[in-house]
Amino acid sequence: MRAVVCPSVPISPSQLVYTTTHPMPQPRSGHVLIRVNRSDLFTRQGISLGLSSGLVLPRVLGIECVGVVKDAGGGVWKEGDVVAAIMGGMGRQFDGGYAEYTLVPHASVSLAIKLPQNVGWETFAAIPETFITVTSTDSLLIRGGSSSVGLACAALAKSSLFNVPTAISTTRAAHKVASMKASGTDNVVLDTGSINAEVELVGMPTLKDSCAALAPDGVIAMIGMLSGVWKAESDPFAALSPSKHLTIFGSNTIDMSSSPLQKIVDAVSTGEIKLSVDKVFDMASAGEANSAARKVVCLVDGIV
Repeated sequence: MRAVVCPSVPISPSQLVYTTTHPMPQPRSGHVLIRVNRSDLFTRQGISLGLSSGLVLPRVLGIECVGVVKDAGGGVWKEGDVVAAIMGGMGRQFDGGYAEYTLVPHASVSLAIKLPQNVGWETFAAIPETFITVTSTDSLLIRGGSSSVGLACAALAKSSLFNVPTAISTTRAAHKVASMKASGTDNVVLDTGSINAEVELVGMPTLKDSCAALAPDGVIAMIGMLSGVWKAESDPFAALSPSKHLTIFGSNTIDMSSSPLQKIVDAVSTGEIKLSVDKVFDMASAGEANSAARKVVCLVDGIV
């Protein structure tokens, strides 16, 4: 089958290998075989969490996919069901979504989705990992608000699914303010390195400053890293004193069977939620995807 393979790490995007002869995964109990229609950046650079146990190379990248069920592996699906899958080791512990077929554990696969007529594969593919990762609260500060997850967070926060009164997003790129407000952000703060006196999903480098901006009894939810830095240099206990809270959350912890994916797809269909897709690539051009500024989609040709 066709696939995009990461032969070694770290490598540049141009070193990803497009092949037409990669072995097709075989059906297995407890797993869904999906005919496939990005946080692959950190995997390719060799710095993702989850690689410490050893990344077997070569590896097909892709931590998410959408497609149709070929074999349900004893699960509740039937052949032909439209589904999405995220994480669960995709593209890291086992071959992921940059291929014509992928084999994914049941817990990482959504229930069957009914796609509205105006939601095509390229639209559906932009939704799962970015939007399912995001939850929200009463008053929300989004660091790194111009990233694909940051834009999705603002869009969901202001939708009828959550109805957050105030969504504030930070960015270091002034030219991205318009797209952030179009996604639902109420206020944009230009991040110069310290924002606590003024009030990117950046991660550890901004943790201390985010703690300083937090109200008493407030909660910081770290849901990803854009900085590539995975360890905090400051003392989190001191930063969170006396009554602030820190939680770590990732899409690898989600049970897709209980996710609100259908509601999100329907909200995209009606226009209530705006997607922020930068470019759509075919699979053979996947190595060019890192030139995009926001969410990118890689399509497998010929899916029906």
